[in-house]
Amino acid sequence: MERKNLFSGIFLALFSGITIYLAFKLPLGNPAKPGPGLFPLLLGILIGLLALLFFLTTVRSNRGKPEFLDREMPVKKWKVFYLLGQLCVYAFLYRQLGFIISTWIFLVSLKPIIKKKWMPLSLVSLFVSIGFFIFFDYFLKVELPMGILRP
Repeated sequence: MERKNLFSGIFLALFSGITIYLAFKLPLGNPAKPGPGLFPLLLGILIGLLALLFFLTTVRSNRGKPEFLDREMPVKKWKVFYLLGQLCVYAFLYRQLGFIISTWIFLVSLKPIIKKKWMPLSLVSLFVSIGFFIFFDYFLKVELPMGILRP
């Protein structure tokens, strides 16, 4: 397990370095008017710091490590395939039905995995869908598809 963590930390550090390198090829802008390279640069730096922390934690974990951290969490394969299938359905419905409805359907369809009651799950999914739509469409000015809700 620790060997996998070491390789994961190294991979994330390399990914971070490539992201930072490519971000510098884009205009960074300034804090008042950020350019297209600023966000990838900040994400690359954040990923790099987290990769370094992950790598150092893995290297130092030989001593004083609690026993429960050695056990891997069992993952049922059907959940992975179910989630991938739902993501494919979401991608297919996204343009036709729009962001709000397709996101709500996707979140509600995860019921077998998250095991919550239908009514709270439906309401929370609806509020999350509408909340993300408002955040991206109105605050970030990212145009999301309206689908069948088009005025």
